[in-house]
Amino acid sequence: MADFRALTRRSLISILGAVVAGLNATTAAQAKSSKAAANYRGAPNGGQSCANCSYFYPPSGCGVVSGPVSARGWCKLWG
Repeated sequence: MADFRALTRRSLISILGAVVAGLNATTAAQAKSSKAAANYRGAPNGGQSCANCSYFYPPSGCGVVSGPVSARGWCKLWG
């Protein structure tokens, strides 16, 4: 009987881990801001640009702003 309970706990933990990972992926996808809401512009702000932002995915992707962005762009979510 003890083996059955241990297996059930492991299975439950695995299932909960998969659910949490799925929820995190869904939340991240929904959390993207529009360019307008992020005050995105196609020019850098001093030394800050999309190219040196941790959210930028070359050649034109962003983890926090929806749609394509320029490596030379900038927004208030820069980080």
